[in-house]
Amino acid sequence: MGFFSNLFGKKECSFCHNQVGVLKRDALVNKTGFICKDCSKQCSALINLGRFTKEEIDEHIKYMQDQNKLYEQAFEPVADKQRFVCVETGVEFADEIAMFRYISPKANKKTYKELFRYDQIKSYEPYTVNNTSQDGKKYSEVGVIIKLNCSFEPADKQFAGNRSFHPYVSEIKVPRHKNVDSFDSDLLIDYLDKLFGRYEDRSVLGGIKSSLIGTNKERQQMKVASEGLKALGSLAKSKITGNEQDAENAQNNLTNFKDDALDLATGNKASYTKTANAVEEKILNN
Repeated sequence: MGFFSNLFGKKECSFCHNQVGVLKRDALVNKTGFICKDCSKQCSALINLGRFTKEEIDEHIKYMQDQNKLYEQAFEPVADKQRFVCVETGVEFADEIAMFRYISPKANKKTYKELFRYDQIKSYEPYTVNNTSQDGKKYSEVGVIIKLNCSFEPADKQFAGNRSFHPYVSEIKVPRHKNVDSFDSDLLIDYLDKLFGRYEDRSVLGGIKSSLIGTNKERQQMKVASEGLKALGSLAKSKITGNEQDAENAQNNLTNFKDDALDLATGNKASYTKTANAVEEKILNN
């Protein structure tokens, strides 16, 4: 009786201190405590609570409260958002603030909404789940896994505090289609490719355009080269004239060149970092 009572009996939640049964709680890392289902509603839908200590979850809840502020004050007001959802699960992007959110039935039940920054995206790739049914389509599910830079992972703990590294979540699995035979192209992957400067129009007209004026990457490279020449020219002019306005123009041209060069090197992440940082600093006063 003692064994079963210890295993299935009520335990105290380490956060609200209520006594809860085995079906209404999760154990913390190394059995150091418990969190009840009500308290866990304050946590992200994308983390495994069993990996955390009580102190880490306390910090995580504070983080989620800040995320909810960002959602309400920065994300919700954006009128032009791009949404990709399959069977109530997906992602929604707000380019204006360089952030996106994860949507799912589980996430919708959480107390706080959370956002992810564009510059936290490390990579993305399609996934497929084979269908075991004899009469079904080839795949029971296909989708996209968005992998994030994550400072909670042991290999990247040295990046804790770097806002381009998510403090808790390392990947987001986004289903795109159910019961299909192929997954050759997808609107979500196309959108991510556009965000990070990788998209190329594969249509006949797109091929003609690329042959005439170059691919997106080639056009971006030409733009950076042009900005570089413009910056050098304006710097030379300002040295010759000594004019204050010429010096200001030269500085602006040099800044534009540096920004474009950084975006070319980082797949636009440099601009996304500036945008997301400005939003967070305005709302959270970081």
